[in-house]
Amino acid sequence: MNKPIPILTPLRGIAALCVVFFHARLIIFPQWMKPLTEYTHFIENGYLWVDLFFILSGFVMMHVYRATFSQSITPSRWLQFMWLRFSRIYPLFLTTLLVLVAWEAFKSSKGVGFYGGALFESWGVSGIPAFEGPFNRSEALWQNVLMLHGVLVQDLSWNISSWSLSVEWLSYMVFPFLVPLLLRRKLSYLAPVLFILSLLYINHLKGSMDVTGGLLAFLRALASFTLGAWMHTLALSAKQRLLLNNDWALLTIFAVCIGLLHLPKSGYHNVVVISAFALLVLISAQQTERATPIFKLLDNRATRFLGDISYSLYLWHAVLLLAGIEVAQLIFPDQLTVWNSQTSWLAASGGAMVFIAVALGVSTLSYYYVEKPAMHALRSRKKRGMAANPT
Repeated sequence: MNKPIPILTPLRGIAALCVVFFHARLIIFPQWMKPLTEYTHFIENGYLWVDLFFILSGFVMMHVYRATFSQSITPSRWLQFMWLRFSRIYPLFLTTLLVLVAWEAFKSSKGVGFYGGALFESWGVSGIPAFEGPFNRSEALWQNVLMLHGVLVQDLSWNISSWSLSVEWLSYMVFPFLVPLLLRRKLSYLAPVLFILSLLYINHLKGSMDVTGGLLAFLRALASFTLGAWMHTLALSAKQRLLLNNDWALLTIFAVCIGLLHLPKSGYHNVVVISAFALLVLISAQQTERATPIFKLLDNRATRFLGDISYSLYLWHAVLLLAGIEVAQLIFPDQLTVWNSQTSWLAASGGAMVFIAVALGVSTLSYYYVEKPAMHALRSRKKRGMAANPT
């Protein structure tokens, strides 16, 4: 059994929370978007935390499955690995998708059109009939059910966070075949080179790394996923580990990442941020449990719990935003108009606290009553099937 690595679970929770604010700014807090950028671009650059997820995922997959695929890759091992990943991610994803489909069906029966908040309304994107967009489109449903929408659908669809889940799912399919290649010392050093070249290519074509559909989205995911897996293979000396395993190294790399996210995106800023995220994962993975202030600030019961529920938070926050704003428009239209007229930072802070509290509450319930039970049920059923059919 592989031991869990300190810091990495809290890091996943922090990343999920930053993505939540990135999406919430569009739906709930559009009037504060421009004023906030006069002070910082931290929230505007929130989409880059998804790349941290990809790096983390590759690192953790190599940590857990390195021995399984280092020698040989058999069809049964590959299928077993994919089943374990499927049972981990698909039940909750399907649950959120079905909730959105049910909501669209209700809207269709009542003749309710799309409402995405004041910003979308100002863009003229409002009143679109159910199942016709801009996100919950019937023609993109089957791709979502198959979890292939990240490459087969160019625009965000249904659960807008789940595009990354789709391309990570495809990365899982490739992962077992990457393991022996990454363990070949001379060949493995191509990984960071290909990582940088891939990111530079995407950034050159699109002007940033904010690519959420098509083959470029898959390349975005696979590049960071592969780099994360490669970093786990690095044979650091005892002196190098000691140099990285301390509060100063941890604080420095966090400060660098936060400082870079504070800056506006221009040129190859996004590539630099993601490269810094890679160092953040590498340095975080070298940490050992200790009672120092910086370590305990980052790795404690609260941050570990945030990491535990991060998958639920990542998927449910999009549902709460997309369906929630439409529910509010139906039930409390006058109050919503008043909210959209607010400009004080106190109102923004209060609104953010309320939304995060709701999102964390829903995610906690989901983690304990949907995510974990569904995963355990699928895995138990698989074990019973194997026991009944040992051949």
